[in-house]
Amino acid sequence: MAVKVEFEGYIKEVKPFDWGTVYTVAHRQVIMNAQKQWETAGYDYFEVSAEPGFEEDSKVKVIGNLKTKRFDKRDGSKGVALQVRADSIEAVQK
Repeated sequence: MAVKVEFEGYIKEVKPFDWGTVYTVAHRQVIMNAQKQWETAGYDYFEVSAEPGFEEDSKVKVIGNLKTKRFDKRDGSKGVALQVRADSIEAVQK
């Protein structure tokens, strides 16, 4: 079952292929602190498959289908990759 996602983030890496482009997009996680102010709690990194046309450090809005993939890390531990096949990706003003 595909899960539809929509998020904004910054392109950190661009990997071109013959069939399209994979963008590594960082999405900021935020929490409200004790002073009732939003602060960064971490980042999620999504591998987004889409058409070419964007550069590193571009802010984008992505809508697409989420897929998770398990993999072995270099240190031998397990990891989960977040992959999105984009239905649309568009530039957002910073």
